[in-house]
Amino acid sequence: MTSKNNKRKTILMVAFHYPPCQSAGTHRTEKFAQYLTDFGWDVVVLTVQKNMFPQQTDKGYQEKAVHVERTGVFDAAKKLSIKGKYLGITCVPDRWWSWAFTAIPAGKKLIDDFKPDVIWSTYPISTSHYIAYKLHKQSGIPWIADYRDPLQCRYDPDATKYSGVSKYIEKLTIENCKKAVFTTGNARSLYQALYPEQAAEKFEVIENGYDEEKFSSLEQVKTNVSSVFTLLHSGDIYGLSRNPRNVMCSLALLKDENIINRENFKIVFRGVSDSTALVEMANELNISELVDVLPVISYRDSLIEMLNANALLLLQGELFNNQVPSKLYDYIRARKPVVANTPSNSATADIINTLDNAFSGIDIETLKAAIVSVIDLNAAKDQSSKVDITRFSRHTKSIELASLLDTVVS
Repeated sequence: MTSKNNKRKTILMVAFHYPPCQSAGTHRTEKFAQYLTDFGWDVVVLTVQKNMFPQQTDKGYQEKAVHVERTGVFDAAKKLSIKGKYLGITCVPDRWWSWAFTAIPAGKKLIDDFKPDVIWSTYPISTSHYIAYKLHKQSGIPWIADYRDPLQCRYDPDATKYSGVSKYIEKLTIENCKKAVFTTGNARSLYQALYPEQAAEKFEVIENGYDEEKFSSLEQVKTNVSSVFTLLHSGDIYGLSRNPRNVMCSLALLKDENIINRENFKIVFRGVSDSTALVEMANELNISELVDVLPVISYRDSLIEMLNANALLLLQGELFNNQVPSKLYDYIRARKPVVANTPSNSATADIINTLDNAFSGIDIETLKAAIVSVIDLNAAKDQSSKVDITRFSRHTKSIELASLLDTVVS
């Protein structure tokens, strides 16, 4: 696939998170930038200096963009703090608002030098959209605004104190962009309802996905695979939105029924930033011997761990009904049974329902049954799937973006 009339075109991508940043949000921009070059597009990236990323990838990144411009920025939460404390208003709309002062003039020069056909920017850094808005208004170049998540104050009641500026930037974005792209149908519906005066076709969906390149090099990698059935949760847990309590209660019931014990089962929580509450919960429910809480590891090692687990656990509470955690796509590619603690009306459940060997639920009894199901699958040695998962790959999602770009600039 190439752009229409086979003439290469240029996209200017405005993205705070970009390699070598290790944030999960990096992968969407990274793979779009890589694969679009195969579909008739030259990619120019406007991002921040590398030293802004305390956690960086442990492997070298093969740059596919024709040019990457990195400009200065400071973290307002640190720069404007006094004795480690700062006023919330100094981080409005986000901690990185200073980026606009260097990125906008740099973006103007990139436009002069590379003459892009389209501008693309990505949230959850509102400043990225503001930069793209200014570049769009000054140049007239069509703009696609990518929302990896809805604006935080659209779903989190605790995120309303300084949401006025963020909502204003969102309004500028939706009114001025050619297309607004979301990662779930639920999020698209939310924004169609928030902006009914905008044409429904302005709002598009391009899901997140898995990176086949990262997995294909790991298929034969084996660690010390445990003989004990391992249910793995990869990544942090926090608050009411990703609370493992019902899962832990279901394990307590299974232990009481002598279905699981420390000789045949363990649940692993990998990369929990604050393990105290989790350990206390395990002690309270008398299942501490079934629970392992392990430190953060590299993204590559986390994929290896998924490939070696017996089943994978996802926590996605009601607060995030319009969102799908990006690691679900890694779970899908790992081709392991999945237990998702999520409401039936969530975007996450919508995907789970299309998969083989994947189970979702929110209450203790449903989760208990789901865990028994994945244990039985493992015992039967039957985890084969008839579902074509390639539709969830980053490569496929880049084809979707390339098609959308063609419609915008044709």
